[in-house]
Amino acid sequence: MDNFAEYLVKKWPDSQDRMKRAGIIVAIVLLSAVSVWLSLVINLFILFITVAIIYGGYYLLTGLRVEYEYAVTNDELDVDKIIDQRKRVHLITVNIAAFEVFGSYDDDVADKPDATLVLCSDNTGEGAYYADLTTEEYGETRLVFTPNKKMIEAIHAALSPQLRLQLDKDVREA
Repeated sequence: MDNFAEYLVKKWPDSQDRMKRAGIIVAIVLLSAVSVWLSLVINLFILFITVAIIYGGYYLLTGLRVEYEYAVTNDELDVDKIIDQRKRVHLITVNIAAFEVFGSYDDDVADKPDATLVLCSDNTGEGAYYADLTTEEYGETRLVFTPNKKMIEAIHAALSPQLRLQLDKDVREA
């Protein structure tokens, strides 16, 4: 029987995203004001530049809306980043059986400064899980994500026996 689960997580804006948004809005207002003033002084062509600036700002602002899609198919986990529902970027595909460590991601988890961090969570910090593994593409890797219960069950079915036992123990203790 095939093991399949899929989950879409919306990334909530953090302070860095809010600062980018504010900077883009200020730049749109300033550049638009300057180009409108220039269109009155020079010619109507500058007005077209103003419209292009406003559209470019809108495009940048909507590009800050990010979602992550997790898909488990049999023993593989695929993670994609979806930007404003117009662009999909494949982040990573991993074999779940290759997980060296898997569990809840909280303050007790030790940092791995040598590992490549693949962060694809909703920025709330609630319900986050992590997996440590070695991949050909990134080398030593730590994947941080926020799966739902169905995703956890699908991952559980594909984990190695010792990680499955550790996850069951962690769930009982929680």
